[in-house]
Amino acid sequence: MQKAVIDRIVDGKHAVLLVGEDETEMVLPVKDIPEEAREGTWVVLHEDGSIVIDEAETDRVKSRIQDKMALLRSKQNSKFRKQ
Repeated sequence: MQKAVIDRIVDGKHAVLLVGEDETEMVLPVKDIPEEAREGTWVVLHEDGSIVIDEAETDRVKSRIQDKMALLRSKQNSKFRKQ
C-alpha cells in the first residue's frame, strides 16, 4: 500500500500521480482512477491494483494549504496598510 497525490490530468486521458515521499511519477489512464478524483486528490494504491481516495489526507492537505494562503494574504494586506 502506498499513498500518492494526483498531480495533474493530461488531455483528460492520463493522470500523473506523485507516489510516496520521493514523489516518483506514475502515469495512469484516467479510467483507472476513481471517477470523483481530481488534481490534488490523495489516493491509496493497493497491491491488488485498486486505487481508493484518501479523504482524510486530501482534507488535511487542503486545509493546510488554505491556512498558508490565509497567512500570506494577511501578511500582504498588513504590508500594504503600512505604506
